[in-house]
Amino acid sequence: MGSAILIVLFALLCSLSGGYAVTYNVISKRLNSNLPVLTFQQAGASVFNYNYNTAYVPLFDGDRRSSALLVRCQNATTDEYTTTPSVLALTNLNMNNLLDMNAEPITAKSVVVQPESSTDAFGTEDPRVVYDHKDGTYYLLYSAVQSKPVISKLSLATTKTPFNASSWVRHGPVLPDAGWSKSGSLLIRPSAPHYLFWGDSNTVCGLSVATSNDLLNWTNIHNGTFLPCRPKGFDANLVEGGPMPLPLSDGNYLYIYNSARHGFPSAKPNWDMQYNVGWAILDGTDPTKVLQRCDTPLLSPELAWEIGTKPFLGLTPNVVFIEGWTQLGQNSFVAFYGAADSVIGALAINVDITK
Repeated sequence: MGSAILIVLFALLCSLSGGYAVTYNVISKRLNSNLPVLTFQQAGASVFNYNYNTAYVPLFDGDRRSSALLVRCQNATTDEYTTTPSVLALTNLNMNNLLDMNAEPITAKSVVVQPESSTDAFGTEDPRVVYDHKDGTYYLLYSAVQSKPVISKLSLATTKTPFNASSWVRHGPVLPDAGWSKSGSLLIRPSAPHYLFWGDSNTVCGLSVATSNDLLNWTNIHNGTFLPCRPKGFDANLVEGGPMPLPLSDGNYLYIYNSARHGFPSAKPNWDMQYNVGWAILDGTDPTKVLQRCDTPLLSPELAWEIGTKPFLGLTPNVVFIEGWTQLGQNSFVAFYGAADSVIGALAINVDITK
């Protein structure tokens, strides 16, 4: 009799609290046999020295789906740490074998977005792409960086034919009143409002959140207070937006973010940062509500080409950085990450949900 009462009370408490406690375990494993998916050091892979920080671009031909990467590319100039302005190049990707993925060679003709005025003369950087299935539009969020002085503006471009460079329509800064903005993670919902998680801790150590009803005009609702830096964590000195949140089987979202901390001296002068990848679970009804946040990194620079150890390229040592990913199953994903600001790696991500 006593145990029956306890069961009833437990069920009542669960119903009052909104259900049973749910925990998420997010695990990762490097793909492509622990080798870069794209690197200049593979003969004929790219005409650019540095190929990194890529968006994932789904392609559709009727019922057939294929993949492409929109890659940030630069060349070295006077030395390995001095570069040309960034351009964005689009290349097809073969994902039939996740242990042996390969991209088509990147050439000058692969470039679809590049600097075109004083507002982005320093570079067009760090793409994130979201495809809207409702009307077939690709939304590209990227950093348009002016050079004198260096100022980044999170900017938007759209197209329905991504390989056609002339088809990209540039809409300008997403948040024109922000003095500095970059790194936007776009969440397109079935109905408005839509959400944009953005920022790189330039002014406040955390992310900002904006909402929109039309995907073109945005209003901030959080200013640097979303996923704040944690002084003793792997994300102590920087939190920066990742790719768009993607849905899980229970209706909530997995959100991947980038982060950094000091204390890792390197061969690059005056550089001691280590960039790591973190994750959070966002509420499916209110994505500004964080249900769980990781205590340890999902990915850290460990392999020589992630650290930037010679003979591998190392424009920015000790960096892993995710801007693009795709969903394979309800709780399984493949992400593509920049390593040492030089090459691209691939990562499997799986989520176990327990109640």
